[in-house]
Formats: sequence, structure tokens, C-alpha cells
Amino acid sequence: AAGIDDADFLQLTQRGLVRGLAFAEGLRFLDGRLWFSDIYDRKVYTVDASNGKVIRAVETSDRPSGIVLCGGGRAFVTQQETRTTVEITQDGTVLPHADLSAIAEWHVNDMTSAPSGGLYVGNYGDDSVPPDAPHPAKLAHVSADGSVRAVAEDLHFANGMSMTDDERTLLVAETRSTPPRISAFDIGPAGDLGNRRIFAEFESSRMPDGIAMLTGGGLLVAMPFASEIVRVSPQGEVTKAWTTSDFGMPFAVACDPATPCVFAACSSSWEEDACLA
Repeated sequence: AAGIDDADFLQLTQRGLVRGLAFAEGLRFLDGRLWFSDIYDRKVYTVDASNGKVIRAVETSDRPSGIVLCGGGRAFVTQQETRTTVEITQDGTVLPHADLSAIAEWHVNDMTSAPSGGLYVGNYGDDSVPPDAPHPAKLAHVSADGSVRAVAEDLHFANGMSMTDDERTLLVAETRSTPPRISAFDIGPAGDLGNRRIFAEFESSRMPDGIAMLTGGGLLVAMPFASEIVRVSPQGEVTKAWTTSDFGMPFAVACDPATPCVFAACSSSWEEDACLA
């Protein structure tokens, strides 16, 4: 993982924070701690965001990916191959939570919080890779009690997603749409989604992966195949880009707005054999 420090995002410095990981994803920041999944090593890490010191590493039986933090050392985490979510408790116990196999046709991926303690969870759709087109997939809503239903369809590799602070809009990166885009949905009272629209579109080399909300409604977006992190305005315009070429391709991003500090999970590859070599 790489930390990116800059004063009001104007002057940029970069430094490595945590090294020696297989493939980090699902970055989340809360209360001075950075959480992330190491997918191929099947661990969920909590580290001190100031120095990268590992506070806890929880092993899971499946590949972990998306994370939703609950506070107090608790989190929900997707399990890719079994297409489930689990809860990591304060003491590090891993508990079953929800089964998404009736909705997700392939591996579940990133997720974000939904109103009333729920979750929004995306999946790959199928096992294809570019240049093949992805199979359009459904987006799942998981209620606080673990019940699952589809709330959107025809997503082209749903990846990073975030709910706005007012809980009225969900933003979803569709990494393999043509052109690559971030879609927006209105959030209904029960977490249902409607009024789908394009929030931002990008050139073909900028395929959005992880996203992080900024104060004021803008976004930071990880663009792995361009080796960039970009800032997107509330109007959907790219207003700034920073290269991560010294650290590799960024697949996830998180932000501590108080510092301000941006964290990116970077790798030289996304393929398992290369990452574990």
C-alpha cells in the first residue's frame, strides 16, 4: 500500500506505508486506522495509518475483498468465491453473515454501507477478462438481518462504490463498461435503487476501480491501468491526476480528510500467480 500526502491536494509527496502484501484491496480508513483485504493471502489487516504497523491480521477461509467498517473493531467483509459476507467481531472472530449466491453469478467484490445498517454488494458477473466483454451483473442489497435481494442489474463489473454522506445517492464504478464509467443511483427509503444515471465517464485507459468520497461530493478514483489516482468533481469532471508509477497500479483508495492523506493499494499485477510469486 502507498500513502499519498498532500496539503489540500496541491503539493504531492509519496511514501510506502505497508509492503510485502500479495494483493491489497478494499481500503477503508477510520479513527487513525487503515483496514484492507489481502485477497490472495486471505487476510484482513488493520494497521496504524501513521506508520503502517500491523495492529491485527485476521485470516478468512475464502478470499476477502470489500470491507464495511462498523466501529469498535468490527467489520463486514465479502468472501469472493463462496459469494458470501462475514462479520469480523471486535475480538477477531469471523462469523457468517449473508449468502449472495442467489444474486451473484460470480465472485462478489467490493461493497459499501446502505441505510439502516445494510450493505450494497457487487460481483464480477463472470470469469471473463478484457478484451472480452463482461457478463452484465446484478447489484445486491443485504439487510441488517442478512436477507438479500437484487436492487439493480446490468452492471458491467461493479467495483468500488460509495454512498454519499446524506445517504441519498449511491455511486458505483463500472470498471469494464464501454466507455468506463461511474454510475449514480437514487437511494429509496428501504435501500431500493432508482433513477440510474451516469455520474462520470472516462477514456478507455481510465478504468475506475476503488473510489473514496471527498468533502463536498467529489471523489478520488483509483485507475489501475493508467497508474493514476484522479480527483473527480461533483459534476463528474476529472480535475486532477496523480501518477502512482513508482508503486504500481492502484486498485483501491481511501482518504483521511483531516490530515489530508490519501492511501492507495498498489500492485504490479492483478493476477494471482504473479502476485504470489
